[in-house]
Order: sequence, then structure tokens, then C-alpha cells
Amino acid sequence: MVNLEVINEKLLKITTYINELKEIKPDTFEEYKKDIVKKYAIERLIQLIIDLALDINNIILSNMKKPPANDYFNSFIDLIELDILDHDFAYNIAPSTGLRNRLVHEYESINDKIVYESIDKVTVFYSKYVSVINRFVG
Repeated sequence: MVNLEVINEKLLKITTYINELKEIKPDTFEEYKKDIVKKYAIERLIQLIIDLALDINNIILSNMKKPPANDYFNSFIDLIELDILDHDFAYNIAPSTGLRNRLVHEYESINDKIVYESIDKVTVFYSKYVSVINRFVG
């Protein structure tokens, strides 16, 4: 079955990073742009939160004897079939993988406005993700 200890450790890290993200979020976009250290910290926290969720998705898929997802986006979608994530939530959270890829691989220049506007989405979606996965693992 699912490796509960590893998943629980990752869920705790996600929660810690979400709280840190909320704590350091500047009040305005202008403040965000001016504070380079905070800007990079926010980018890194977003990346870490999403990476941990992707790890959890892959652990669950593997332990449920499912093939690995075709890509990061589909790791969330594949959890619909297992009745872990509901359809709407999976399709709302999955696009965050694109932001993660841009932050990690710099496929294109990072748009500060998109990152700043994603902070609240990341905290809301991944707080719900933690709650859903906690319910799943019991």
C-alpha cells in the first residue's frame, strides 16, 4: 500500500512552505518587484511546494500499481481515476506545473506579475491538496 510515512513527511513540508509563503508575501506587486531576496524566496517556495506534491502523486500512482504519469500535469489528472482528486480540483491545480517548469527551467523569462498573482492560488490549492491527501492516507 501507500508509503504513509514518506507522504506524511512531504505533506508536513508542503504545509511549512505554504505558511512561509503566506508570511513573506509582500502586500503589493511593487514591493514584490523591489525585494529581490523575497522574490527569489517566493519563487523557490512555490517550486518546492509543487515538487513535493508531484513526488506524492508519483508515490501514490506507483503504490496503486498505476503507470507513471505522462507528465507533471497529468500526475494530478491521473488521481481522478483513483477517486483521490475530484475532476474540477485536479484540473484547477494541474496548471501550476507549468509555472513550476518555468521557474525551474526558465523556458521563457519569468513573468514577475504571474508569479506574484500565483502566490494566493498556490496557497489555496495546495492547502486543499494537503487536506485531500491527508484524508486519502487516513
